Amino acid sequence: MPDVADVPIVGGPADGRTATVELDDHGNPPAELHPGEIDIEGDGLYVRQPVTGSGPPWTYRWQAPAS
Repeated sequence: MPDVADVPIVGGPADGRTATVELDDHGNPPAELHPGEIDIEGDGLYVRQPVTGSGPPWTYRWQAPAS
């Protein structure tokens, strides 16, 4: 079974939730999540961002679609 992590989501329609994602061979979560991958309707994208300081090493931040 692959390693997984719960990564916090910030902003957008899934704000405050966590995404359980598979980690790659280097221990990193996917660079992006699409709303359908986390049971959210709509356009846009969640982009992985590193976190400095205490807490989890990454978050996913909402990136609205280009208009």
